[in-house]
Amino acid sequence: MKLDLHVHTNYSACAITKPFILNKLIKKTGVQIALTDHNTMKGVDKVKGCIPGEEISTKQGHVIGLFLNERIKPWMSVEETSDKIKEQGGVVFVPHPYDSIRKNVKHMDFKKDVVEVFNGRVIIQKDNAKALEYAEKNKILQGVGSDAHTPYEFGKNYLEIENFNSVKEFLLNLKKAKHVINPHPYYAFVYTHGLSVLKNRLGLFLK
Repeated sequence: MKLDLHVHTNYSACAITKPFILNKLIKKTGVQIALTDHNTMKGVDKVKGCIPGEEISTKQGHVIGLFLNERIKPWMSVEETSDKIKEQGGVVFVPHPYDSIRKNVKHMDFKKDVVEVFNGRVIIQKDNAKALEYAEKNKILQGVGSDAHTPYEFGKNYLEIENFNSVKEFLLNLKKAKHVINPHPYYAFVYTHGLSVLKNRLGLFLK
């Protein structure tokens, strides 16, 4: 199966893809997803068959929880957040750990299961390369995410992974997964970053 571990809907302030559009894209491309909106899981019930997840803001940067049962509150330490994910039987997934532009976890000394070795929105590709190097050196499972915030970005970055029926089986199959990668153009990042700033400053929430 094709699986993208890092996708956003417009429930994230910086994204514009509505859930019904995402459902159409999933059907068209055959790419299944983990839905990882920022600090919310409101979109999970609206996207068919997704792995329920959340990209959680911590005091040190972003951490993704996969296979979650309920939302985890933001702004705890990265260690506390990791513990909360594991309490739910979830998977701790570290997104874009070496991105030079976006806020990320500056240290990696906490419980984690998977490192995002390719993020489609990372502009400087040596930052993705550093994540891959870290995962290989430390023998940590590797994940791939489009980090799609717009419909255009969807379906270009994903894993080719054997089907799984449990978290344990997912982690086992991840060891043998193939990476399909295509960087997004920089203007996709610039556009949605600007959209996020506009929403925050003007108090807008686009449905």
